[in-house]
Amino acid sequence: MQILGHDLIAYEPLIFTKDEIYENCFFEFDKALIKKAKEQNAQFSVVCDDLTKAILANASGAKFIICDIKNAKNFAKMAEFYLFDSKIACVIDDEAEIAILAYLGVDVAIFREAIRGDF
Repeated sequence: MQILGHDLIAYEPLIFTKDEIYENCFFEFDKALIKKAKEQNAQFSVVCDDLTKAILANASGAKFIICDIKNAKNFAKMAEFYLFDSKIACVIDDEAEIAILAYLGVDVAIFREAIRGDF
């Protein structure tokens, strides 16, 4: 499991954006922003709240598909079955949540400390 934002592990911060594209940014699923990120050859991640969006985000080249814990298990199963290139990620507040995400098959735990912007 990859872990972002823990004080024992080096990481690059993720930048939450609503309209601009930055290297290593993420945003809520938005077709226009995905197109913009692809045009700029930027590394991007997408917040998805349903499986269709997750499948489209993966096919579009998202680095991470960020979801809430209630969708994590289903997203992780689909990612494994379809061999997604994107990694399934969840934002967490506490170390204790790492084990829960591991049990669900999530690829990446993102501590809030790793996020720049208002997410």
